[in-house]
Amino acid sequence: MPESFTVAAVGDVIFTRPPSPRLALAALAGADLRTANLEGPVTDQAHPADKLIPLKMPPAAAGWVRDAGFHTMSLANNHAMDYGARGLLDTLETMEMAGVPIVGAGADLERSLRPWSDTVNGVKVAVVGLAATVPSGFAAGVGRPGIAPVRVHVSFAVDGALNEEQPGTPPWVHTRVDPGDAEQALQVVRDARAGADIVIVHMHWGVPPEWRSPFQGDLAEYQRPFGQALIDAGAQLIIGHHAHSLQGAEAHRDGLILYSLGNFAFHPYADRDRFQLARPAPPFKTRHSERNFQSLVARVRFEPSAKGWRPRDAELIPARLNELGEAEAVDDAGAHKILDVVEASDANHGVAYDRDAGRAHLNTTTDQGDDHA
Repeated sequence: MPESFTVAAVGDVIFTRPPSPRLALAALAGADLRTANLEGPVTDQAHPADKLIPLKMPPAAAGWVRDAGFHTMSLANNHAMDYGARGLLDTLETMEMAGVPIVGAGADLERSLRPWSDTVNGVKVAVVGLAATVPSGFAAGVGRPGIAPVRVHVSFAVDGALNEEQPGTPPWVHTRVDPGDAEQALQVVRDARAGADIVIVHMHWGVPPEWRSPFQGDLAEYQRPFGQALIDAGAQLIIGHHAHSLQGAEAHRDGLILYSLGNFAFHPYADRDRFQLARPAPPFKTRHSERNFQSLVARVRFEPSAKGWRPRDAELIPARLNELGEAEAVDDAGAHKILDVVEASDANHGVAYDRDAGRAHLNTTTDQGDDHA
């Protein structure tokens, strides 16, 4: 048995052209497993869905992802079917041919929930992909292609007296995961853990800061309870994405939740002609802030214990998207500026940051961790 196992994870990836040498791939080097979220289909289909921002990559992108060194990618996201079921099926076939397995999407519900599993350097690993961002018609079903759904119910609370005094005050947004979808996802994790040493869950969730109420902080209400439930079911690492900005981390029992790692390669940010609104979306305005260009590479080191493998520490390596839309290394001043954002996030729970040479080292050890299976 190896003494340790390292997972290198990044957030959202979309290649519309080959990545440049400036992309921070060196931060991924040497990890036993490298994984990310593939933010859209890989297809030559021409007809997009009726969505605010439809995204896609050319078929050649499958090779670019492989050559970047990724072992597996999650397609459980709100762009997977931007070019219909055919676009999704094209992606599954093209990525398989390139040798980069996809999780979180499939030709039907069962296959969308099916983990990727393999023995990597002597460790049995399973990777699951789930999405709480589920546009109409995107959820996989019986005999229906789509993504692995964790749908979220939304309700609003309005303080009448406050709105009399402060007219226009936004309501409080309540969110909760659909119980059926939650149990379905948790059972997938339980089953995966029964046959694997390490279970990793990609989770597409949360709200980008430009669409989030300033009253409610970095996380939507459903995120912490569901993230903790995934750890309780047997996941040891949750890799969060979708917010296109950085958020903090949480150590819970024997697992680590990275709520959002931001963008790693997002070529549409640079190719403005590819990043246009397909239809108006009043009253919201889409705009980019500095947070959209901040990125992290997470290197999570696992060690075996009496209770099984668990994350012992995580190194967060700051990067910033350049004019090409690619995360590249930053100097110490830039790194500390990015780490300031991460440490200030109200998503942080049960972790301690120890900065070293412009990187953050998370202490993920909790007092109660080894007392749980």
